[in-house]
Amino acid sequence: MRKIVLALSMAVAAVLGLLAPGTAMAAEYETDYAVAGSLPLGELLACDDLRVGVQVCLELSGDRWWVLDNDSDGKSAVVDWENYRGGSLYREGRCVNSHGLGVWASCNKNYYEDSTVRGRAGVWNRSTGASPDYANWLWFM
Repeated sequence: MRKIVLALSMAVAAVLGLLAPGTAMAAEYETDYAVAGSLPLGELLACDDLRVGVQVCLELSGDRWWVLDNDSDGKSAVVDWENYRGGSLYREGRCVNSHGLGVWASCNKNYYEDSTVRGRAGVWNRSTGASPDYANWLWFM
């Protein structure tokens, strides 16, 4: 009897999963520590420098975030990003540049072609555990 109830429960769960195709569990928040490099010249970039001390670019052809720290305040330059598919939040995360003043660093992501991405530049004093200080959200693609 227990096997029948278990099998029936599993069948109901499978059918309910098929009836709700757009529902996905939220992915875990992604935090990446950027790798120092050179901003690619000649690539299609969408950039923002609204947050004083930080410049952020999204390399549109490669889904790579580039973050530049323009301030010697000892804080990390960051970009928080959100990725939407079908109008719903699909993924979200943060790219952290802790390489210091004047260093470009990147985080390589892989977004679906049919998705949109927004980001906001900020500075983060990681040693205090305080939340980052941000500019406003901007749509990059």
